[in-house]
Amino acid sequence: MTPADEKTQKALARTYRNGLLVAVSPGNLLFWVSVFGTVLSDSYNDSNPVAFALAAAGVLSGILLHDVGLLSIVAVSRRVLNRTAIKWVSVAAGLLLIGFAGYFVYEFITDLMDYIKA
Repeated sequence: MTPADEKTQKALARTYRNGLLVAVSPGNLLFWVSVFGTVLSDSYNDSNPVAFALAAAGVLSGILLHDVGLLSIVAVSRRVLNRTAIKWVSVAAGLLLIGFAGYFVYEFITDLMDYIKA
């Protein structure tokens, strides 16, 4: 006979495993490498390697906190929300992403027009 909360522990472990697989997906890794490379290229200075190491440690810590936080939110929200609520949260998130994409396209076009005029 198994304890009653063993099923919960297995479900939680499965959720974290699935989240980990998402965290190490090629798209997510490419995103973080681009962030990591941009921040580190800006902070690289031959005269101060300690600042470079601190920036690298900060970026890696931020990635770790982001992934653990995201996995935790997914694990908790799957237990708290029903399918309909998850669907509406996904729709709202998608609309926000579309809004951000529109804003960035607008900024790109205005910057491009300024560049062409100059």
